[in-house]
Amino acid sequence: MVARRADAIFYNGRIYTFDQTSRVAKAVAVSGGEVIAVGSDSEIKGSAPRGCDKYDLGGKVVVPGLIDCHTHFINMGVDSMNVDLMNTRSLDDAVARMKNGSRRVPEGEWVIGAGWMESRWEDKRFITRDDLDACCPAHPAVAHRICGHLSSVNSKAIELLGIGKDTPDVDVGPSGRLTGVLRESAVVIVRSATAPDKARMTKGLVNAVRKAHSLGVTSIHDNGETRHLPVYRAAERAGKLGVRVSFNVPSSDLDHMLGLHLSSGIGSEWLRIGGVKIFCDGALGARSAAVSEPYADDPGNKGMFVHERGELDEMISKANGADIQLAVHAIGDQGIEAAISSIESALESSPRRDHRHRIEHLELPSRSQLRRMKKLGIIASMQPNFVGEWGGINGMYYSRLGEERAVMNNPFKEVLKSKVRMVFGSDCMPFSPVYGLVSAVGAPHPSQRITAEEAVAAYTKDAAYASFEEMVKGALSEGKLADFVVLSGDPFTDPASLARLTVLKTVIDGEVVYERPRAKG
Repeated sequence: MVARRADAIFYNGRIYTFDQTSRVAKAVAVSGGEVIAVGSDSEIKGSAPRGCDKYDLGGKVVVPGLIDCHTHFINMGVDSMNVDLMNTRSLDDAVARMKNGSRRVPEGEWVIGAGWMESRWEDKRFITRDDLDACCPAHPAVAHRICGHLSSVNSKAIELLGIGKDTPDVDVGPSGRLTGVLRESAVVIVRSATAPDKARMTKGLVNAVRKAHSLGVTSIHDNGETRHLPVYRAAERAGKLGVRVSFNVPSSDLDHMLGLHLSSGIGSEWLRIGGVKIFCDGALGARSAAVSEPYADDPGNKGMFVHERGELDEMISKANGADIQLAVHAIGDQGIEAAISSIESALESSPRRDHRHRIEHLELPSRSQLRRMKKLGIIASMQPNFVGEWGGINGMYYSRLGEERAVMNNPFKEVLKSKVRMVFGSDCMPFSPVYGLVSAVGAPHPSQRITAEEAVAAYTKDAAYASFEEMVKGALSEGKLADFVVLSGDPFTDPASLARLTVLKTVIDGEVVYERPRAKG
């Protein structure tokens, strides 16, 4: 029975609620942006008031709104306006795209490309200054690798940025000449120099929201830059934010958070403070994740730590002591060890019962590390699309790690077996929960493969828990936000349908914000 007057009802569906009962219902009624009833068609339709909107789901599957727990949302939208290097087939293809992009940019202004991935190319090497000099001779140019931890710049950019051999995290060739390859802190230099203005960021947000709706994403956890917050806030005030945002503040602004007494959870249902994002190590693609054994394709290199251990401990201790959630980027086994140990030390000094600290990525954890995470209550925030992109015997993981470590990376099944709470995000590489579902359920190695129900839970109810929002989202039950997605197939009863799965409809706040266009003909 519908207790309140419904604005809209959705009926004749197969609704997986993911609530405590894990029931499968037929219909849902919404009012004022909330779910007010879930039940049978007769219950919901029989109580629907005259004039309310009625949507026939056509027997399709409905799940709670999908939550991407690790994004760089506005940057993704801005990058969509730059030179797209995402699906380049070769180094030559990437260079050609940069050259074409330079023709649309006035001489002397930056040419910015993003998304290249050398592991897909026959010539598996990074883009260099010489490559960019050849295609962009009249412009400063930068090409960002997909991971965000490595970028390549040309000679004009090197000169403009004032980068030299003594600049940290720059690659120097055998002759002593800069190669144009920048890592970690050096990437920050070029990112700062090419930062978009507010108008461009606002347009980037619009682009990103449109993409999110088409992919069933109703909420995001964003690891953005502090200058993004006014853009989000302006969109929220105008009623045009479009997705619900939990914003992780970069560690560079931790002291400002502390000075303003900001803690996790401050904000609204549309925009709230999440935690503080802290980098521990780098990335496997850039060969900068901290590992205990050298990279298989770069002997002698064991990656790097972004912060000295004392500095890492101090930041983590400060945040934990101020009731701020931690989102610590740690990928390699050594990086993960440092992150766990530092969190453990902080909790010993300032115990917290319900901190929900997170390790982002967690690509190479050991079983002993997972046991410690379970004991400490640390959440595993992982990206199954990485496995889709770089898994398998011909993938980047095999090249970087060798077979023994490659088969144990991103062990989603092992994480759940250890009873560590696991949530999924994309890191925008690429941004698509459905692709993440496909990648997790059909992962190449047994330690990775999980069920469709487990994978969807990592994008819904467990994802809501990770941002302290399980009381308002992540499931479809009375009183929760009316955010949900209509899918083309049923991954729970027909796993084979995952490969063909698409989002047919996205509903946020009880309103249909996306409907897949019907095929013509």
